Amino acid sequence: MKNLTIFLLLGLFVSLNAQTEYFETDIRGIRTDIREVAKEIVAQNMVLTPEEAKIFWPLYDEYMAELKLLGDQEVKLTEEYMLNFYLMEDKTASELLENVLNLERDKQSLKSEYIRKMKKVLPPKVVGKFYQIQRRLELLIDAEKVSRIPLLKKEE
Repeated sequence: MKNLTIFLLLGLFVSLNAQTEYFETDIRGIRTDIREVAKEIVAQNMVLTPEEAKIFWPLYDEYMAELKLLGDQEVKLTEEYMLNFYLMEDKTASELLENVLNLERDKQSLKSEYIRKMKKVLPPKVVGKFYQIQRRLELLIDAEKVSRIPLLKKEE
């Protein structure tokens, strides 16, 4: 019986590890694809004068670099969620929820910070259009992410 238990736990570990590795590879691929096309999508949809472009693109690149750091944190939280998915304890669920809420707050703060920076040096319509484009991209990305992450199961 002890050997069977060890075998089953080993099988569960291997299964979880394989799922996590697949998830990590999947998410890395999605993030790379999105980063590659996001700037192109923004560029195609923004109508900037040469002077505006000189101001906008460095701010955009700064924002995206900082957003990537938050994205790295999000991937780590999602990996932790996936590793604990089948045997999620209340304490772990509570900690993950708190960390996700903090991360969402940080993302919103970062967005607000860069919108304020842009509004100081660019016309409001340019900043507004960037916000609209970025928001649409975020919604598409979020829809893709949530489609790949299973909902928590209720204990029975």
